[in-house]
Amino acid sequence: MILCGGDALIDFVPVAAPDGGLAFQPRVGGAVLNAATALARLGEAVSFVGALSNDLFGDMLAAHMLREGIGTDHVIRSDDDSTLAFVRLDNGEARYAFYDRTSAGRHWPGATALPQAAALHLGSVTLIAAPSGDAYAALAEALSPHMVISLDPNCRPSLIADRDSYRARIARIAAVSHLIRLSEEDFDYLHPDKDEAIVAETLLTGTPALVLISRGAVGATAYWTGGRLDSPAQSVDVVDTIGAGDVFHAAMLAGLSRRGALTAGGLAGLTRPELEGLLRFATRAAAMNCAAAGCDPPRATDLEEEIHE
Repeated sequence: MILCGGDALIDFVPVAAPDGGLAFQPRVGGAVLNAATALARLGEAVSFVGALSNDLFGDMLAAHMLREGIGTDHVIRSDDDSTLAFVRLDNGEARYAFYDRTSAGRHWPGATALPQAAALHLGSVTLIAAPSGDAYAALAEALSPHMVISLDPNCRPSLIADRDSYRARIARIAAVSHLIRLSEEDFDYLHPDKDEAIVAETLLTGTPALVLISRGAVGATAYWTGGRLDSPAQSVDVVDTIGAGDVFHAAMLAGLSRRGALTAGGLAGLTRPELEGLLRFATRAAAMNCAAAGCDPPRATDLEEEIHE
């Protein structure tokens, strides 16, 4: 079982209107829900930990979880709003405008009595501010000795009112995480003017065992006890990049799970060939997602060749 705690929201994706203008179509999204969906489609048992609104968008999100086989035993419903994100595509690259300040996810109070699991994956909008940000940080600290903690900050600067407080919270969670993924934009926001390799090396002296930097069309870099490993992106005709990083991270988690590397003591040691295979698997999954509109993660059957390497 992999627990996914964080944001579940509605993306309003641009579509052509009948009159030739621009319209927006609501689609289920959110970095952590995207990752949960990808994990479920890759054959992992997944349960969501967080809050949904009682509004019609919350119903859409709950129905999606049910349809995808994502557990909802630890989802609470509230009368707060759903988080909404309007998407603009610039040459296929997604840019977002968020509406979140009164959302159910941001006001998640915390959870108790969670099931035994191999990993807890956290990230994005719900880490920005209290109470949800502090509640998830406390959960990560409590569970870190017992399961793998996976962190994808997926920073959203337009929503962050107190950058110093936010960076401190992410550092707090990173300190007890075993797997961390940062996009290049995340890295620049969290560690401005810092050398990437030095930051990764510093992180690896603590709890983290694997630090990933995703670079979009360029590929990804992994830092671990064996040093640095660069993996190229896989070629695909890109429709858009919505959810690509989320799918990449989820595929890494799924690959680690299949290898039995998610242990109570943290990530098991990986050889260079094993990590190379994991990165190929994850970059392939992300590329396949980019070949479809919106976040539409591939299923295990779509990646059969990579799975059986």
